[in-house]
Amino acid sequence: MLGRTNHFKLYYLLKPDYQIKSQERVNNLSQEKAKGKSVLINPVVFWGSAILCVVLYAPMLIFGKELQPYVSTILKAITYKMDWLWLLFALGCVVFSLWLAFGRYGNVRLGGKDDKPEFSDFSWISMMFTGGVGAGLVYWSMAEPIFYLKWPPFWGEPFSAQAAQFSLAYGIFHWGITAWAIFVPGAIAFAYMLHVRKKPYFYPSYACRGILGDRVDGWLGRAIDIFVVIGLVGGLGTTLGTVIPMMAAVSADMLGIENSMTVKVGVTLVVAAVFTYSAYAGLNSGIKKLSELNSWLCMGLLAFVMLVGPTLFMLSFYVDSLGVLATNFLRMSLYTDPITKSGFPQDWTVFYWAWWAAWAMYFGLFVARISKGRTIKNVVINMMVVTTIGCSIFFLVFGTYAVDLQLNQGIALDQTLADAGAAGMISQVLHSLPLTAIVIPYFLFVMLIFQATTIDSNAFIISMIACKEVRNDQESPRWTRLFWCALLAVIGVAIMMVGGLPVVQLSSVATSVPIIVIIIILGLSLRKWLEEDFGGESKVQAVDYPEED
Repeated sequence: MLGRTNHFKLYYLLKPDYQIKSQERVNNLSQEKAKGKSVLINPVVFWGSAILCVVLYAPMLIFGKELQPYVSTILKAITYKMDWLWLLFALGCVVFSLWLAFGRYGNVRLGGKDDKPEFSDFSWISMMFTGGVGAGLVYWSMAEPIFYLKWPPFWGEPFSAQAAQFSLAYGIFHWGITAWAIFVPGAIAFAYMLHVRKKPYFYPSYACRGILGDRVDGWLGRAIDIFVVIGLVGGLGTTLGTVIPMMAAVSADMLGIENSMTVKVGVTLVVAAVFTYSAYAGLNSGIKKLSELNSWLCMGLLAFVMLVGPTLFMLSFYVDSLGVLATNFLRMSLYTDPITKSGFPQDWTVFYWAWWAAWAMYFGLFVARISKGRTIKNVVINMMVVTTIGCSIFFLVFGTYAVDLQLNQGIALDQTLADAGAAGMISQVLHSLPLTAIVIPYFLFVMLIFQATTIDSNAFIISMIACKEVRNDQESPRWTRLFWCALLAVIGVAIMMVGGLPVVQLSSVATSVPIIVIIIILGLSLRKWLEEDFGGESKVQAVDYPEED
């Protein structure tokens, strides 16, 4: 069990009016004393997670492509037998998120009554968006519509009008409201724990205390934290296994060289150098600045493609796709295809919900860390609506542009997809743009920053989870951030050595199964805390808990 003295303060709320000045002086002295202490790792969580990561991913480095048949078998077994669970879970997160935002607790402030947001709206949304999606959004916004054109849902014919209608709609669905709702229970539970209950423990198990009680102080709590770290690493493995090959393929085409494993490892090292520096610099010095820069760079890239592409077709196709999505939302949310067993919902929707769940703990802690002073409604709406709009714009630009090349310009992207994979297809899409000598290096730079903002945030959060306690103005030891950055880079190489989409998907699906249970416990704990603090009040804003000494 963690001690209750000399804790570092992670976040604090202003003192209630009735507290006297002498108490404030005592707290200030304690604060100054605490600043001299260093943050300690939790050896069970840190080394337990690291060892399990080695056990899971070392065989990929050793056996490489020999594992492909086994990976496909395991992935199919998990997705086909648990499809119903994933779909109900994701839809349940949507309902729970709407209840949080528009129910009686929507006006609860994540902090004291006088606390103000730490970051500007633009910085806050930039960090939330770039940390939540990463360069994987660019990858899938181009590749996903072509996959769905060739292998459409709902028994459609390849490249038919029905296939085209769902090609963009399904992409927006998989990166839309439901996906971001999976993040909400953890984000609000962690934010409530940190800023309202003022608990200085930056690990997920403590937020389960509302339901599990003191059992989180023992082996159960450490097991939860280890499972969360493994889930985070698995989700990152999926991202690295898609984005790095894409960057390698584009780089190789630009330089006129073979897209070999050496090129992929070289790209991995470059990306690793950037995200390691950012994670080493910390939240305000590295992650915040990279996120803001990345937002502006992405806007420039999107604007360019929108202007040089078939703009009117892109807008018309996008609006039509929004209508298809709105009309079929519930059907898409619960589609399992148990009769014909086409495999579409298992290969795509189940995979996506597992991927998003794998990221949920990291993103929940990250959003909690940057959302002090905001209301629950404000956080939930921005997480579900603003970010969904941002993701849909990528499909508006890159997705519709790729579909136009396939259907209207006679460019067989589907054949490139079959021959060279999604990475090769994306390179072909980029080479169809004008000014490729400028656009492709710019694209690679944007992807570099995009990927770095994702991985550095994750390494930052993983290192925080593996610490015993972190308080105000404190961050995890820098060596732990460097350790996790290095390990994540090695895991990315391991996944690429096996190769193929199944191993990329399995990295998220297999490691995120326990996360479902943890997210449900977090939601129930949050609900219990809200009822304890605010009861049946219809208008609530803030509650001030005393500081822990």
